[in-house]
Amino acid sequence: MNAEIKKFLKVYFAIAIGVWLVMAILFGPGDLSCEYRREYKEEHDRYLQITKSEPYKRYVQRPELNQPGMEGMPPNFAEQVAFVQEYELRPEFRRERLRSSFYTVFFQFFNAFLVIWIVWKLGKAPLLKMIDDQIHGMREKIAAIQNARDAAAARRSAARGKVDHVADDEERILAEADERLARETAELEEVQQRRLAIMERELEDRKQEELHAALMQMKEELVNHAVDEVLQRYRASGDEALQAAMIDGFTVDLEKMHP
Repeated sequence: MNAEIKKFLKVYFAIAIGVWLVMAILFGPGDLSCEYRREYKEEHDRYLQITKSEPYKRYVQRPELNQPGMEGMPPNFAEQVAFVQEYELRPEFRRERLRSSFYTVFFQFFNAFLVIWIVWKLGKAPLLKMIDDQIHGMREKIAAIQNARDAAAARRSAARGKVDHVADDEERILAEADERLARETAELEEVQQRRLAIMERELEDRKQEELHAALMQMKEELVNHAVDEVLQRYRASGDEALQAAMIDGFTVDLEKMHP
């Protein structure tokens, strides 16, 4: 504890004790004065006994339901209520109550002032530091928000530029796709034409092969038929000269058929 705080506490307690002493000397105690208690002790004790009783408390809270003579109320409750009303209207009691009320209200404000004073004196530095920290924190948050806004604006600008590039790229890609499609379509048509030409050549070659095979089979059948006929003639004829002539003719025919 530093010297300044010690000095403040000394002044604080000196003022508090001094005010309490002055009020006690000038106005007496916060409750009823000693003179009043000595003079009206019995009557005040009776007053306290009645006002603190349960029937009277119910009467104060709900008088319409707790009137004298009603069930649960004492037989002499009307007399007690009249005594309390008469006692509270006495000038002496009203002066004591007024003094006590002033005393209480004064010290309520004085104690509140003391509390505010000591809190301000002792808590001013931490409070100001806390406020400065909050201000600093708010400034950091504001700066962070501003930085975030700037970053968002930069990202938005970059995104807008990318969108423009995307539009250009889209047109370029579509043009390239159309060009590639046309090229591939032409290549596909060319390949298709080649395949058709190859199929036509294969079909023509197959026709020629089948025709040649048919001719060869026909020739073979003719040869076999001619051989059979020559053999039959050879067997039927006994003339050697005729047989030799037939053989020579058959040989010539074979040479003509198989060049």
